[in-house]
Amino acid sequence: MRFALPILTAGLLLAACGGEPDQTAPAATTAETPAAITQAVATMAVLKRDLDLTACLQEESANPDAALSSCPMYVLHSLDFMVQECSRAGGTLQPTPESEAWSLDVDGDGKNEVLIDLTENFTCYGAPSVFSCGSLGCPYFLYSQRGDAWMELGAVNADDAPGIEVLAATAGTPGTLRGGCGGQKPCSELAYYAWHGTAYEWTWIEFNGRLVDVAPYGLSTLAKLTALTTAPAEGALVVDSYPAGTTVVVIGTARGAPYQFVSPCNACPRGFVETAALKK
Repeated sequence: MRFALPILTAGLLLAACGGEPDQTAPAATTAETPAAITQAVATMAVLKRDLDLTACLQEESANPDAALSSCPMYVLHSLDFMVQECSRAGGTLQPTPESEAWSLDVDGDGKNEVLIDLTENFTCYGAPSVFSCGSLGCPYFLYSQRGDAWMELGAVNADDAPGIEVLAATAGTPGTLRGGCGGQKPCSELAYYAWHGTAYEWTWIEFNGRLVDVAPYGLSTLAKLTALTTAPAEGALVVDSYPAGTTVVVIGTARGAPYQFVSPCNACPRGFVETAALKK
């Protein structure tokens, strides 16, 4: 088993639930500016619908060799777990009518990587909520083929995966990934995933033209009545105000300003609050 769906999703989005924001967050590891990001050359991922996932389920049939020869290993890594969990809930695992995965070349070597959410490609008939990750959706995993093996290169939040782009980089070096808004454009909140030596990590956000260095601190509490604003600056447009005691998810730190980028709830608009307004 490669992952437990609900636990991993929570980890990707909160990282350390229950922690307090560190007012001395580490400086950004990149020198990107909104202007440089906007001008960067990007290649959009291509949606593919040609995976034969029916063959993958043949692993459970009388002819497993057929499945092993035609099913991608990144599917087989999690298939046993999905079959067992679905069966335990009284359901039967079946592929969806049409498969869906994104194809992209992250390092310019001419070989495409695959970005996929297996929970969107299989359905547990009879118990459809078995693989639910809640309103935020399950993460997509990025796989790269190395010889006969497939390696996992990281995960991307569900809203950032559709239509994700690869920003131009030095030849042979994995380029930064950019996504957001479920692939819809224009998008006011773009997420960037940078290569960190062995895997991609959610690194920064461009929100209304302002950069946020992602450093998820988990949950924090407002110490006073606080305005949620569209920019990390005094006099910025107020989205809403929240009373003392409100719990928020701290997503990251505004670059160059004493503000945190937060989410008051899954259905609420995100925005900035002063760091001093959060309980220490």
